[in-house]
Formats: sequence, C-alpha cells, structure tokens
Amino acid sequence: MAGHADVDRFSGIFGVTVTPFSADGSSIDEAGLQRVVDLLLDDGIDRLVPCGNTGEYWTLSVEERRRVVELTAARCAGRSATLVVGAGGTIDEVVAAAGHAARNGADAIMVHHPTHPYPTGEGLVAYWRAIAGRSPLPIVPYLKTAIDGETARRMADLPAVVAVKWGVNDLPAFARAVAASGGVAGARVRWICGTAELWAPFYWAAGAVGFTSGLVNVAARPALELLAALEASDRDRAMAIWERIRPFEQLRGRRADGINVAVVKEAMRQVGRPSGPIRAPSSEVGPAERVEIAAWLADWGLTSPDAPNAGSGSQARQSASPVTTTSGAAR
Repeated sequence: MAGHADVDRFSGIFGVTVTPFSADGSSIDEAGLQRVVDLLLDDGIDRLVPCGNTGEYWTLSVEERRRVVELTAARCAGRSATLVVGAGGTIDEVVAAAGHAARNGADAIMVHHPTHPYPTGEGLVAYWRAIAGRSPLPIVPYLKTAIDGETARRMADLPAVVAVKWGVNDLPAFARAVAASGGVAGARVRWICGTAELWAPFYWAAGAVGFTSGLVNVAARPALELLAALEASDRDRAMAIWERIRPFEQLRGRRADGINVAVVKEAMRQVGRPSGPIRAPSSEVGPAERVEIAAWLADWGLTSPDAPNAGSGSQARQSASPVTTTSGAAR
C-alpha cells in the first residue's frame, strides 16, 4: 500500500479476495477474512482486490463492504502490497466508497461496471469522469461489456484512470481498445485481463499486462507459474500450465457462471482455508462437482489423491508431469 499510484504496480496478478461468511451466511467471518489475506500475501500475491465479484460484492451491505476494506487494509499495513478496492453503484456511492478506501490506505478503486440496463459509450465516459473528478484515489474501470476504440481513448485520457479491468471475452474489441488508448509500449494505462487464468494467455498476446484471479484464494502457485511463463514469453510453457489450470476455471463457468465463486469456496474448504457458505442468488456446488474439484486439487499436489471427495469419476485433466514453481515470479 502506498500513497502514490505508480502504474507499474498495476500489472501482474490481481487476487480478488473471497469474503468468508459465518456458518449461516448472516455475517462476515472476520478472523477468516484476515486469515485469507495473510495467506495471499504470504503466497506472494501482493495485488489484492477486496469487494470484487469473487468477494460477492453485490450480496454485501454497505457496512459489510466497509468492514471488508478495513480488515483487508489492516492486514496489508506495513507490507508491500497494492490494494485496489471494488466499488459500485451510483456516482455518489462510488465516491463515498473511494473516500473510505482512501482513509484506509488503499491505492485505487476498481469501479464496477454500472448495473444500469442501458449504458452507452458516452454515458460510461461521463460516469467515470464524474467519479474521477471527485475520487481521492486513482480509478480502474471494470468493463463487463466491450467498448469501441473512441470510448477507450476517452476513458484512457482521464488522468485518474491508471488501469482497466476488461471482463468480457471479446479479443478483437480488446485489441482495438488497447491500440486506441496508446498501445502497450510506454502506455500510461495498464490493461488487465478480467476473466482470469482461462483467458490470460490470449489477452496477454493482445496487450494485457496482468490478469485477475480468484484461484489464488485456493493456491497461488498455478497463477504465479502462468504469470512467469507469460512474462518470459515462453508460450509452450504458458500453454502447458494453462492446460492444467483449465478444468478448474471451466468448472467455475458452468451454469452460466452461477457457481463461479462457489467452486472457489469449495476448493478452499477442501484445502483447509476459511471460506464459509455462498450467499443467494448464487448457490453451492453439487456432489459431482466436489469430486471434480478434489481431483483437480490432487493433480496440483494441493491435496492427497485419496482425500475425501477425490473419486475416480473426475473429469479433471491427467497430467504427465508436474509443473515446478519458477522462482521470482511473485508480482
């Protein structure tokens, strides 16, 4: 955490933190959340995004969102970490959340894509401009729909914008947006693949310099190995690692992404990390999915192959050889 936003810090892996809940889901498991943050930092994930979608942002009350920020920031204090706090809603709501994040030492806010059913490119720029003009922190727009080149240029021209989380799988539109905003080399604005490890290699080729990850709540090693290969421009190694990560990320995408966070939380339970239940309107994974998760964890050496839930019916990919950790990959 720092008072000055250096754009070079807005690259690499952005760990979107899970929000652990009490057993009945009625409150935040504060000790569990603090433990999750400690584990991420200890694992080398030093760019954290509390109050993101993996943190079940839209199920949290305003008070709960603030508490998540406070607890996360307290655990990051005195450590070399970049804290990008998720904030969404009306302009006034986002500005208020930005002020709270700033008072807790955050480095930037990630502005959730507006939930309005009829946004336009011009309207999005106006939304970001209004927030940027009143926010005490730099902003990272989070896009859930593709924007055209002119909208990307106008967004990137806002001095407060330091990075963009692109959360829609439209590679041609992404490449055009990156080019319209000044390209990659020497660019002020960093472009982040917002659809995690499953799409990271492809967006990297189109100009991304980082990716978000919910997987790191379970284990950081797969994501760190993928990042190291991408930064080294080692395509063969990157795709070999990607192939081993793929089953887990594709499982998260089932049911129209409805079990996206549930898969992460179940995997956390299986490796002994605090997570708690899923809040509605999402739901928990089923028995067959728990078996698949256990087999994937075993493939990466994160649990024993004969641990509970690790049955022979898994669809997880069988790996011919383990992928070893690359030193110095933490970002």
